[in-house]
Amino acid sequence: MALSASGLFTLLAVLLVGPLYYGGLHIYRNRNGIVTESSTKQDTNDEERDVIDTKHYLFALIGYAIGIGNVWRFPYVIAQHGGGAALVAYIVSAILVACPLFLYEMIMGQHTKLSTIRCYDKVRPRWKGLGIASGLMLFIILCYYGMVIAYTLPYIWNSLQTPLPWIATGAENFWLDNVLGSVDDNVSGLGGVQGTLVVSLFCFWIIVFMTVGFGREILAKITVITVLLPVGLMAIMVIRTVFLEGAGEGIKFYIGRFEIKYLWNARTWAAACGQALFSMSPGLGTVITYSSYAKPKEDVYRACMIVSLSNCVFSIFAAFATFSLVGHMATQSGVSVEDLATRSGSGLAFITMAEAMQYFGSAANAMSVLFFSTLFLLGLDSAYAMEQTLTSYALDFFAERGLPKLPRWKMSLVCCLGSALVGIIFATQRGNELLEVFDHFIGSIALLLVAFMESLMLNWDFTYQRLEYALAKATYNNPSTPTGRRLGPASLCKLDFFFTVPILAGALALYLIVLDFMDGYGSYPKFVQAWGWVILVLILIISFSTLYKKDPSKLEAYDMEDIKINDSDVDTGNSARSGPSTPTVQLSEVV
Repeated sequence: MALSASGLFTLLAVLLVGPLYYGGLHIYRNRNGIVTESSTKQDTNDEERDVIDTKHYLFALIGYAIGIGNVWRFPYVIAQHGGGAALVAYIVSAILVACPLFLYEMIMGQHTKLSTIRCYDKVRPRWKGLGIASGLMLFIILCYYGMVIAYTLPYIWNSLQTPLPWIATGAENFWLDNVLGSVDDNVSGLGGVQGTLVVSLFCFWIIVFMTVGFGREILAKITVITVLLPVGLMAIMVIRTVFLEGAGEGIKFYIGRFEIKYLWNARTWAAACGQALFSMSPGLGTVITYSSYAKPKEDVYRACMIVSLSNCVFSIFAAFATFSLVGHMATQSGVSVEDLATRSGSGLAFITMAEAMQYFGSAANAMSVLFFSTLFLLGLDSAYAMEQTLTSYALDFFAERGLPKLPRWKMSLVCCLGSALVGIIFATQRGNELLEVFDHFIGSIALLLVAFMESLMLNWDFTYQRLEYALAKATYNNPSTPTGRRLGPASLCKLDFFFTVPILAGALALYLIVLDFMDGYGSYPKFVQAWGWVILVLILIISFSTLYKKDPSKLEAYDMEDIKINDSDVDTGNSARSGPSTPTVQLSEVV
């Protein structure tokens, strides 16, 4: 095999975008005497806390929400569950469950200025177990998510060879034999460790550590590139693929097929709601922790609308490239679109999409580098946010127990190394099977359960009135919201706060648990499925472990009458006060 000039040129172009952008920006600013805004610090809750400016706060959350799952998980959900019907279920789930919970977490984080576990403890100590459970979920998801991203590195490397290595052996054989390692009935346990995957996994974690370990200013600059670049690369992919022969058949299978029977199927709603939650990922603590670094006057409502819309639009937009390629491949190979599109998420990305690259002719290597680099960059942003959250948890743990305070970069190194070492179990011969089982039990069922319990916490102890107060206080006297912003549309916000989030999340989680208990999950070996059940039960035990506590809330008392927004719309009067008796917070004290 020879080195592909087009593949190498494309990879170099992707790698040089960041340095060229910031090099040009630096020269422009120097010539025009522009001074950049640096982050400030604010002493809050007895600790120094970085304050993230609006641009970097937005980019960080957009990067967190838009991840590799938008490309390899979303199309699979749509293909499996009736096309347009699943798309409707996804949009409804996003509006009624994922996006509202995302917003409420943003408000809580900004209001308390605490990372998630400490935030839940302050809301009321009985919820601290739920915070710890969400932290455990975050760690597990980060471990297997890192492996999913690491899968792209062998493909990027092999995309530099011409012809593409998986063309001769077959994309499925390359995926199973060269990347994952063959699994047969004689393999005991998880099987042997695949050296290529271990190297890829540690390369990924080195990149993450080198980015997040040395300050938020460096991370903020890199995040701008790793958010915008994959969007640009995906736009190129879409523009190129929609004009391929047979692309229309794939697009028709995507949005031209509306099997209404799937709208009455609970499995469709469970998959769609699980995808919406997994993509936005409320319940993992990252949104609360990141928002605790937001500016005190940050309009998190506006930020949530931007992030939510960006996430949904990107998922829907990126799927055009996937289904266009699937349609073209079906036309060329004589296989039905449905057979190709309904492969499992990783199979769709690393088998179907990889095999489709050969149909780009002389541009096959360039498009292959482009596609897998896009997946890698999408994954990086989400990993950055999750790792930062995990590091914050570890720092809080040390501080609460009076242990020596480590510099953030050292704690980040420990967290990255720990995630890499645990992630090795996903680099075994059965590692991909274990990954998909974990993704189902943790990324779907456990996430739905945590969303359900978090909605109970919001209803019982944080309250809708406090959310309105916190949002109004933060946005009061802002140029665009001089009288403060309120939750709205009020009827929709109250509907999802009191009904749709707890009911849909709880019912769908229970449905999946019963379904898997009765029929099992897929055709995976029993011992692999057992791992998923054990982790799920552990998360439930931890979540319930502190519910017995009767300590009062530690949140400050408040009074909605102190903020005059719109007397006809806002719930006024003294809100139910919880926790120890403290003076009412006056507006003059906080703005």
